[in-house]
Amino acid sequence: MQFHPSGLIAPENAAGTLVSEAARGEGGILRNQLGERFMSRYDPERMELSTRDRVALAAYTEIKAGCGTPDGGVWLDVSHLPRETIMTRLPRVYQTLLELQMLDITKEPIEIAPTAHYSMGGVWVRPEDHGTGVDGLYAIGEAASGLHGANRLGGNSLIELLVFGRIVGQAAAEYSTGLDAQRRSAEALDVARAEVDELLAADGPENVRALQRALRDIMTEHAGVIRDENGLRQGLAELTTVEARIGDVGVHPDIAGFQDLAHAFDLKSAALAARATVEAALERRETRGCHNRSDYPELDPALQVNLVWSGPGSVARETIPPIPDEIAALMREVSSVGKLVE
Repeated sequence: MQFHPSGLIAPENAAGTLVSEAARGEGGILRNQLGERFMSRYDPERMELSTRDRVALAAYTEIKAGCGTPDGGVWLDVSHLPRETIMTRLPRVYQTLLELQMLDITKEPIEIAPTAHYSMGGVWVRPEDHGTGVDGLYAIGEAASGLHGANRLGGNSLIELLVFGRIVGQAAAEYSTGLDAQRRSAEALDVARAEVDELLAADGPENVRALQRALRDIMTEHAGVIRDENGLRQGLAELTTVEARIGDVGVHPDIAGFQDLAHAFDLKSAALAARATVEAALERRETRGCHNRSDYPELDPALQVNLVWSGPGSVARETIPPIPDEIAALMREVSSVGKLVE
């Protein structure tokens, strides 16, 4: 899981909203609560222009060392920049902070903290066409592991859509034209309807939104920017408790709509993804890309593999397959177009 260095802390309903890295690119300065420009300790050459994983790690380290703001963040300050620069180069950042916090960034610093941003893994897919193993179902982009290995550089996500979007589109078209009918599983439909009916009938004492918050807090505390064995195992124990509580949720749609039901589905899927993330993080006993293990700070060449999670306690090592020729050719084509644009 890659962490973006600058997510908002407040207001609570907008926590995690990203502040564009353009703010640092235009000359924004990061300071801790003591007023220190702390990036000089972590990357004295690039300072705030360092890679997002280094900046997130630096901010997290400062916060954990007790040098964070009262709300558990650091300061991102662009107020020293000319107002014209902020209004022309950072208009969305200016507008967002004004709307969410009534904060004028031309005069005041922004309180930020590292925020879970981009998943380096996802649904297992066949490398040649990104089929999922379910006939007719494909996954690309952030739903699946892609081209970026252990870390994604900012702005590179679209390459997955450009490369695999074309390949998957062709594969899906060929699959569809080869069908004599669109087959649907009555059993699968019955299972889906039963799950919806079960949640709609749920009238337990547990609040869905409270459990979502509990899940978020567990992952932040135990599977955040820096992980270790003890923390991850404690996280698993707390996840088990939350999973048991999910069985006692109450779902109460009202005249305003079915948001409670949507949150219940989100909670169930988030709990599943959380367990997969923590169990895989336990198994990856090394530091690689955006995955930081304080108890295993070095990279382990033997772990240059995909970890495939297929249920609680089941994590298998899968050799990374070679890039198919067609995909390699598309990647070169996209890269050459990018250079022309530059």
